[in-house]
Amino acid sequence: MKTWILLALVLPLAGCSLTAEPELETTPQYDLTDMDRDGVITARDNCLDSVMNALVDNDGCGGSENRVLQQDIIVLFAHDKSNIMPKYQGEINQMAAFMTDSPELKLLLEGHASQVGTESYNLALSKRRAETVRRALIQQGVAGERLEIIGYGESKPVLMGDDEQSAAANRRVVGALTNMTEGARLRWNVYSMEPASEQ
Repeated sequence: MKTWILLALVLPLAGCSLTAEPELETTPQYDLTDMDRDGVITARDNCLDSVMNALVDNDGCGGSENRVLQQDIIVLFAHDKSNIMPKYQGEINQMAAFMTDSPELKLLLEGHASQVGTESYNLALSKRRAETVRRALIQQGVAGERLEIIGYGESKPVLMGDDEQSAAANRRVVGALTNMTEGARLRWNVYSMEPASEQ
């Protein structure tokens, strides 16, 4: 009985071939290349100049976004002084670099003073402070015609009070620039990483 069972199992296998027929090469019916690597095939990509990693629609076109870049400058001064302390050189450098990248912008530097002293003296002191910052920016390469100054004296305090903390905050020169830039919206990528800084 066992012999018949074994023969029944072996006979069907004997007719099967152990070698498979070779696969036929097939030519793709459509061109699936993606020249600008934005995820949309070239055959239906209407914007073949997409920025790498840009967020694109089904036609391969990326939208743009407006970015607001802002740079402020705040320089504080010692009592009755108009010279810039070394610790504010970074503020000067940052503003100069921003203005270099945005040559169409002009900056108004507002000089201020504390309420110690006479009104007329503080007005002149605030103008001297603004002029000092202007000269420092010019030394960093900013054209003088792009820099205007105004002195407010003690008329616009940022802090009210007779204490030293209030007076120190009011001895200042301030200015702000805002620039609108347009760029491609980038898609988020979990594999993106900042390049390692050189040691």
